[in-house]
Amino acid sequence: MSQIVKAFLGIFLTLFMTASAMGILSAYLEVMNAQDMQACFVDEMENSDYNPGVIKECMALCEKEGYQLTVTLFSENQVVTTIHSQAEVPASAAGADMAKVELVFPFRVAFFGIRKEHKLVSYAR
Repeated sequence: MSQIVKAFLGIFLTLFMTASAMGILSAYLEVMNAQDMQACFVDEMENSDYNPGVIKECMALCEKEGYQLTVTLFSENQVVTTIHSQAEVPASAAGADMAKVELVFPFRVAFFGIRKEHKLVSYAR
């Protein structure tokens, strides 16, 4: 009888650990995807000299993934422009020499019932 209980407990703990590990790994991959996406956006904005078309494309990719992107452009003459959506992208970003890129993404671990939003912040120079 004790062998049946030990076998059941062993199988139960193995299944529990497998399910929890899959949930944690899934959340980790979501974070890695968001970090990679933000790093690509920063590189593209730097390389294009803050081209409005590139910013619009980055916004479109974020909407497709279910993320929220906010870009704050800083220019040499102390003009600050904050962009929350594709409609807010200015026709020209002339004079912009730095950008703050904020990416908000969902963080979920379904097995433990964790649902939060995280924000990644970086600067393009």
